[in-house]
Amino acid sequence: MMYLRFVDHQLAPSTDFDARASDIYSRTRSLPEGMPILLDDRWRPVEPWLTYFRIVAASTDPATLRAYAYDARRFASFLATRQTDVIHASSDDIVAFREWRLSGSERPVSPATWRRDVVVIRGIYQLLTQTGQIQREPWITIGRSSPLRMRWRSEPDIRPLTQAQWRTFLDVGLGGRTAAGDLDESWRGTTSLRSKAGAQLAVTTGMRLGEFSTLLDAEVPPPTGTGISVLLEACAKYQKRRRVHVPLTTLRAVDLYRQTERRAVVRASAASLWRRRSELFVVDEIDVSAGILRGRVNGRRSRWRLHQLPPHLRRIAVIERDHGMEALGLFVGRGGLPISRRQWHATFEAASGRALRLAQDEMGGRRARITPHDLRHTFAVVLLKSLTDVALAREAERRAGNVGPATISEHIAINPRLTVQRLLGHSNPATTMVYLRYIEDTDALIQDVFESWSDEGMTYADAVLADRNVA
Repeated sequence: MMYLRFVDHQLAPSTDFDARASDIYSRTRSLPEGMPILLDDRWRPVEPWLTYFRIVAASTDPATLRAYAYDARRFASFLATRQTDVIHASSDDIVAFREWRLSGSERPVSPATWRRDVVVIRGIYQLLTQTGQIQREPWITIGRSSPLRMRWRSEPDIRPLTQAQWRTFLDVGLGGRTAAGDLDESWRGTTSLRSKAGAQLAVTTGMRLGEFSTLLDAEVPPPTGTGISVLLEACAKYQKRRRVHVPLTTLRAVDLYRQTERRAVVRASAASLWRRRSELFVVDEIDVSAGILRGRVNGRRSRWRLHQLPPHLRRIAVIERDHGMEALGLFVGRGGLPISRRQWHATFEAASGRALRLAQDEMGGRRARITPHDLRHTFAVVLLKSLTDVALAREAERRAGNVGPATISEHIAINPRLTVQRLLGHSNPATTMVYLRYIEDTDALIQDVFESWSDEGMTYADAVLADRNVA
């Protein structure tokens, strides 16, 4: 039997710990906060998993690390049922695990989940070979074939929304309206503006949940011009730096939330955050123009660039204002600090159920619940189609003789797939891509394409009136 625990330095050891358990506890004080630890049936840390997670924890975001931990426990437990472990496992054991995951278990996993399993399996065996504990992996690779490779290739599960489905999800699911557009008197939601602002950020920028949910208030300024550009890095997947354009109408939705729901939460939680300041990252200087903030956490001074501030600090970053302590995070919850990814998922799940139940016709036969990642897919599909139309129109102009022959850089710059690839941060393009001249055009296109997708009609007065009507 394998047990999984995570390092928590806030916990104190129990007085009835025996000597061995107390020794284990004291040794965990040197391990990173949140690091997974696999324990055997005698509650002893299991090697080489302890070393593996010590290495992985240094460069992996907490959510991904947690997923890897459960994958590792599953793999180690499966090997234990076959009376073996990672050091002594054979190729047959690896094949058996693959078959169990893909077809033998009660709920076979998706290809994407199996690929994550493969990351953990390859990682642990890379550690074992590099440290000399084994000579080579237990499987044989011939060409591109190995026991870790799936027997088939499948398309990713892409579930973009149509514009009608999006409006229904936004207004009925998140906004508390009926399918006819009226206020639903049974609606008891209190954070509809926050939910709608987060959803609009996802669908008009392509940001992942881990990206838009950790945004700082200072990173999304009040509406101005034709939108703003946000630099992502520490919160991006694999910490891959990229810029995203936030359209003007989305900025307006965010600002409406900022001036209403967020302001109320900030004032209500100022005193409680002040009492908790010793456990928070207290920022005393923030220079938005220079993109730098300074503060104190765990008794130490700390200086960060905004885009490099890690997620765990973003969630506890506060600053003292005239009215008291205020979180720096954009999307805050009842206690004043940013809400968790789990809360966002719960919000989307509840909104999906409501939209599918009350507006089946408007949802166009869709039955699958809507997730934050579906909005990212929607961004990609809508933008890719629009970019393709732009490229085809330009080619038609060229054939008609209205424009001259295209250069190689122009072909790359207007390539729809490469543009969306860059905006989503899926992989790094060639180095020369950073010099191409399509960033401004892309920003303008996003602005135009999603103008009609945003809830620009809602004003502060409308929000107050809706709230009173529901009450």
